[in-house]
Amino acid sequence: MKVYSIGRDAACNIVIDDNSDVISRRHAILNVAPSGKMTIVDQSHNGTYVNGIRISSNVPVPVTRKDNISFAHVARLDWNQIPNTSGAIVRWSIIGVIAVLLVAGGAWGFFTWFGSEAPEEPAPVAVDSTETINEQQRIAEQERINDSIAKHVQDSIEKAQKEAAEKAASKKNVKKAEPKKDNAKEKAEPKKEEPKPTRVRG
Repeated sequence: MKVYSIGRDAACNIVIDDNSDVISRRHAILNVAPSGKMTIVDQSHNGTYVNGIRISSNVPVPVTRKDNISFAHVARLDWNQIPNTSGAIVRWSIIGVIAVLLVAGGAWGFFTWFGSEAPEEPAPVAVDSTETINEQQRIAEQERINDSIAKHVQDSIEKAQKEAAEKAASKKNVKKAEPKKDNAKEKAEPKKEEPKPTRVRG
């Protein structure tokens, strides 16, 4: 914040020539904020007037460059002695906006001229939550069916392998048992000798 002292004293920022001593050595203080807002504080014996109305001592009163400020009705504040910071802020703001527009326009022109447009981001696809749930349920059901089919096929293969093994084992047992039965019959039944033909003598 910039502070301007106003009065008869040569050390003040704004010196008011007054031989009658109506103006105090430090008659008032003008505070100017960086934003351009201003307040004036009266520190005199004979008063400071804003638009003809005397202000209270040592109380900051908001003022603008359009206000008529009088010191004891002897001298007026010359606003030309106070730099217009609000105008500078507006001026720099306008310059900043123009600079941003120029940079943005230059970038757009560059990409347009050389055909290197920035890739467009895919728009987000709105998905209905019920559709997502139904799809997940359908996938889970399909996986359950696939697991059931795979288990059934595996069980069928194992059953067929078991039956084949049992059949093979039973055939081996039958082949081994059959010769023993024949031998047993031969031992049990004695061989019958065929009668020899008798010769008849004539």
